[in-house]
Amino acid sequence: MLFHDVKLPKFMEVFATGVPEFSTLYASTVSGREARHCARQEALQKYQLKNCLLSELQFQEFGSFFRARKGRFYGFRFHDLADFKVERQVIATGSDGEARREIPLYKKYDDPVCPYFRRITKPLKGEIKLYLGGMEFESEIDYEKGVILLSRSLEIGEELIADFMFDVAVRFTSDSFEYKFRPDGSIEIADMELIEVAE
Repeated sequence: MLFHDVKLPKFMEVFATGVPEFSTLYASTVSGREARHCARQEALQKYQLKNCLLSELQFQEFGSFFRARKGRFYGFRFHDLADFKVERQVIATGSDGEARREIPLYKKYDDPVCPYFRRITKPLKGEIKLYLGGMEFESEIDYEKGVILLSRSLEIGEELIADFMFDVAVRFTSDSFEYKFRPDGSIEIADMELIEVAE
């Protein structure tokens, strides 16, 4: 993946509106009956950045960031201020006949009928805590892929619990952006969009 391990400047994050998006195909008959098909099982995250008012210094920093990414060519990290952490979640349970030592991180969105599991590939370094049997323990972690590398397989019924924070891998959806100078001295970027990069 064409990806730079850098973050969108923090002063841009506060303008973001998150949009999780599925892709549903459907057809309807004259009687109104529908046939629906989920074309994408995982939501693709989008972010709208609207009416961003920046100081001259902030504008210069963002302009440098955009040019370094070559528009939509390189992906980068984005910190979703509304959805960025997991607390005391079971991420793996030992079972008979399964000897796994590589445990991918995910976030579970609870639902009584159909809980949703979101794969996390960009955890924050130093922000992962792991627990076995109620005790915190250390383990090797692949931060590039979001994978826990255990030194042994989990025993039957043994639960691996995690706390962690994460970013989202995104890219710009356009190779250009518009801006204008305002009478109060700020510089406005009216509309930009980021889209999650599937890994």
